[in-house]
Amino acid sequence: MKLYRNAIILLVIVALLVGAYFLVRNKKANEPLAQPKEYDKLTDFISTDIESVTLENRDGTFVIVKKDEEWALSTPTDLRYDPSALSSIVINLASVVTDKLIEENAQDLSIYGFDKPAVARVKPKDGDAVTIEVGSQTPTKTGYYARLAGSNKVYTISTYTAEKITSGRNSMRTRQLFDIAADEINKFALHRNGQIVFESVKDGTVWSMQAPIKGSMNESSFLAMVDAVANTTVVEFIEDESGDLSAYGLDKPVYEVIFSTEKAGEMKLQFGLERKSDSSIYAKLDGVDEVYAIDLAPFTFLDKPLKEIVSIFAYIVNIDQVEKIELTMDGKTTNMTLDVYVDEDGSMDKDKDKFYVEGVDASGRNEEGDQPFRKFYQALIGICIDEIDMEGDPSGGKADITINYTLKTGTMKVEFIPKDENFYYVVRNGEYANVLVKRKNKVEFGVEGMKQAYKTMMDFLAEQQN
Repeated sequence: MKLYRNAIILLVIVALLVGAYFLVRNKKANEPLAQPKEYDKLTDFISTDIESVTLENRDGTFVIVKKDEEWALSTPTDLRYDPSALSSIVINLASVVTDKLIEENAQDLSIYGFDKPAVARVKPKDGDAVTIEVGSQTPTKTGYYARLAGSNKVYTISTYTAEKITSGRNSMRTRQLFDIAADEINKFALHRNGQIVFESVKDGTVWSMQAPIKGSMNESSFLAMVDAVANTTVVEFIEDESGDLSAYGLDKPVYEVIFSTEKAGEMKLQFGLERKSDSSIYAKLDGVDEVYAIDLAPFTFLDKPLKEIVSIFAYIVNIDQVEKIELTMDGKTTNMTLDVYVDEDGSMDKDKDKFYVEGVDASGRNEEGDQPFRKFYQALIGICIDEIDMEGDPSGGKADITINYTLKTGTMKVEFIPKDENFYYVVRNGEYANVLVKRKNKVEFGVEGMKQAYKTMMDFLAEQQN
């Protein structure tokens, strides 16, 4: 009976609760909706109706005006600004909404920081300008005190809006360090610890290394360097005028990238100490006192060895630029003639190419459909550099292999002169190239691979003649 009685009591309680719920819900439904809180506005414009915004703060005076379709700085004139940063300032100051009224008629404005305020003057195209003053940050750090100039009514506004008015030089500056495109750069060099790593120049669209060795650039590696410099991004503006460069490792820069464009001339970007906290590195331009922290991620090439920057080939040239090849190796000289078909539009057709080896037509294909002559040519120009040897001296040595190219634009003589039992010196047109290639044990992209491709070609021609 007791359990039965308790169950009835619980059912009664549940019924009362359900009834109370529907009573409250119906009452709420009949009540008018709460009206949204109305906020005072210090400015109430549309950004497109604004003619100018003038900021006066600890960094100076800044005048933002519309230039063509973008916002621009008319004062100062020496600051490389970011139009999107200026646009953000204008949009936020077009309609400044207050958070809270602090004092209706403040008698001592200095307690709110209005003795030394930051000032924003918003001038519309039509009508009077409105001037806002921003004082101190609130004790809770949730906003700033603000007022209309000449008024004793003190409000708080959001930190985000207030910081648009207190914006200094650095918040308006473009973080793109250089105003250049990668394809405008025509000279590029890297120095490490005061020593030349390499120097290169561009002729048309082709880059070549001039020092410490001469040769083609490894474009897959090198062009990423050029892009990295052209697109250098500032993480933080550290100092406008540094009195102690040693604090940043810039009194004796570890790295220096030297590059030039026809329009801007030569520039030297110097690198100092790395900042572990955000993977950036201190940097400055030679002759400029400003110190930056720049994003280090694109600059992984700073410690690259030279052999990863220069072209990996002993000598490489497109087949359509070659007219004759004279190859001397193993005591035998072989003469080859190349006639690569190129029509008036510059289009090529491999089926119309003609190759001759000692006067014998070598244009044929094997059972797999390959041309043994082309395979040999690819192996000939595919001999790779294995080491850089700046101290080597091949003078007086006799070449084991000599390749004389007759080109459409001149000649090139490539000699492989033994250094020791492991390496050849590479000499181009009588000048040591400061590079070595292995003599043996390198079938692909090496001398052994070239010799095998030569034998395969000669065996194919012998079979064709039988």
